[in-house]
Amino acid sequence: MEKDWVGGLLLPVGLWLLLSAGMPSHLYHRLASATLIASAIATLAFIVFGFALAFGGEELSLSIGAPPERWTFAGLSGFFLDGATNLEGLRAFVRFWPLIATGAMLVARVLGQQARIVTLTVFTIVVTGIILPLVMCWMWGRGWLHTLGTHVGLGQGTVDLGHLATTGIAVGAFGVVWLHSLPRRESARRESHLPAAHLPVRAVAGALLVLVSVPAFADAFAPEAPELPMGQFVSSSVAASIAILTAGGYTIFTMRRPDVLSASRAAVAAVLATSSGGALLPMPVIAALGIICGLLATIGYYAVNERLRWQDDSAMVTSVFVPAAIGLLATGMFANGTFGVSGMLSHSAGFKADQLLAQAVGLVAIALFAMGMSKTTLALMRRARIALLIPAETAHSHPPKPQPARSSVVVASAEFADAAQAISLAYASASEAPHLASADRPATAKDSVAIEETAPATGEGSARRWLARFRRRNEAPPTPKQPRKVAYPYRVGGRPLSIRPPSASAKDAEDENSAASLNNRD
Repeated sequence: MEKDWVGGLLLPVGLWLLLSAGMPSHLYHRLASATLIASAIATLAFIVFGFALAFGGEELSLSIGAPPERWTFAGLSGFFLDGATNLEGLRAFVRFWPLIATGAMLVARVLGQQARIVTLTVFTIVVTGIILPLVMCWMWGRGWLHTLGTHVGLGQGTVDLGHLATTGIAVGAFGVVWLHSLPRRESARRESHLPAAHLPVRAVAGALLVLVSVPAFADAFAPEAPELPMGQFVSSSVAASIAILTAGGYTIFTMRRPDVLSASRAAVAAVLATSSGGALLPMPVIAALGIICGLLATIGYYAVNERLRWQDDSAMVTSVFVPAAIGLLATGMFANGTFGVSGMLSHSAGFKADQLLAQAVGLVAIALFAMGMSKTTLALMRRARIALLIPAETAHSHPPKPQPARSSVVVASAEFADAAQAISLAYASASEAPHLASADRPATAKDSVAIEETAPATGEGSARRWLARFRRRNEAPPTPKQPRKVAYPYRVGGRPLSIRPPSASAKDAEDENSAASLNNRD
């Protein structure tokens, strides 16, 4: 296995660690199941038809014109990996699968908290099986965005050296459509705060793994230039470091402590911002991108969640979509002319906007296509009256806490039970002691003893069919029984309960008996 493949496989792992670090603990199970389902569906969709749409255009494609001026929009060969078992095809599959898995994890993080399984399934197929493969065809499958330079003369076409900016724009556009369709947050009458880092160590590990995976995708643009992946890593690490310091400094100034989750999100945003052309950008531009990403992770997050009142807990807009779009345009503005990519403000371009126009065309085309597909899917699901969200009380409520078993207690009579027996028979929870004191009928000496355990109602009759257990029910599962505590009544048989210590004479007699027994033994 080549070394660059290993670095690419670290990308979805690091991203999942970062996404799960900001999830509340009572939603861990939902996020884990949604991630597994989305990853499995995305992999199968990429095998069945995604890979053919992305890289099947060499034999048969949906295109306009004839070679060499063909405008390719989608591949139409290689379904079920047919004919892609050679070394080149397998290498392409392994190289681009981490981007598919990354898209699946972003979809799972956006939908996992509120959406139903059918919603997660449909949007995973659309995003990772249709949107991302077609964008890959346009960018790296000799599609029309890649050939803008040769066919129209717009620089080198749309350039994305690290492949992450294009993925972030495509998946982020879906996230924007989904967040815009959700109800707005209620205006909270409280002090605004940044998201809590429930697992800060996981957030740091995820940001570092995403940064380590940067060189794995950069050598596809110019395989004969080994310095390109290293330059891409240097630029991403500088921007990520500045973004971390910016976000950390802002949180220290406002909250008197550094926020780990915001700093980690700022680092990943910097990686996306420098993915398009980090190795081609001057160092001041890279530093400026790091500062922008740090502010997006803090002030931008506040603007989206508190001002726009979107439910963007995953920071899809501020840490994925906007940084990727800014980075794509920055390449068209400031690229230094290396490998023929000259930005509008570089000396080699002579203030020509060819490359900037190519980058803008790619940004608008990818964003509009992803938004259009997402809106169409959303409208069709609503037209079919498919429930998209789970109930609000189920999505945001904490799991029910176990409650102690309830029991009905009738106070014992003193005519045939002494105080010790009454205490051992009076079982109830400590919280029900005031209820005993305020009973409708006061305890008298003629009361009888009766202790009954009332189990929680489950609604399962003896005549229910055995298939009914497989039905989906909305009620919560029965809570486990807790060990009962003893509530000591303060009156037994109408008389105060008191425990008297043994008298002195009785104690002396007991001491004499024990001494006599010792003497006899000797």
